[in-house]
Amino acid sequence: MKDLFSNNNIQPAESPSVGGNSAAKDKLETLRKQLHEHNYNYYVLSQPTISDIDFDALMQQLAELEKEYPEFYDPNSPTMRVGSDINKNFVQVQHRYPMLSLQNTYTEEEIADFFNRVKRSLNEDFEIVCELKFDGTSISLVYE
Repeated sequence: MKDLFSNNNIQPAESPSVGGNSAAKDKLETLRKQLHEHNYNYYVLSQPTISDIDFDALMQQLAELEKEYPEFYDPNSPTMRVGSDINKNFVQVQHRYPMLSLQNTYTEEEIADFFNRVKRSLNEDFEIVCELKFDGTSISLVYE
């Protein structure tokens, strides 16, 4: 399972605090710009230029820096928005039940944390079914 989550392309973010707030601000702006470009390539052009795991690693770095440096808040940050504009070819409807999504999980520790949270919440035995995630339009079907 360890190999499933390994990724050699992403390195841990270096702390920008060495150069002070100026370095942090520069790093935040760089990450925001990169992520906006990747979102555009993915959602508008349908031509992603990086893998999902690499994108998520950049997004995590940005989220951590924004938490550490709230003075550089930006309402247009990729962390504040959903990546896609809704395709105008689809009719929007109100769902009977909310359509929710789990956070991305890449390590065994994150999977164990999820399992333990569910176990504590339910306080009873349960089963988990895992499926590959495919990006795209979501649908909720109700059979009556």
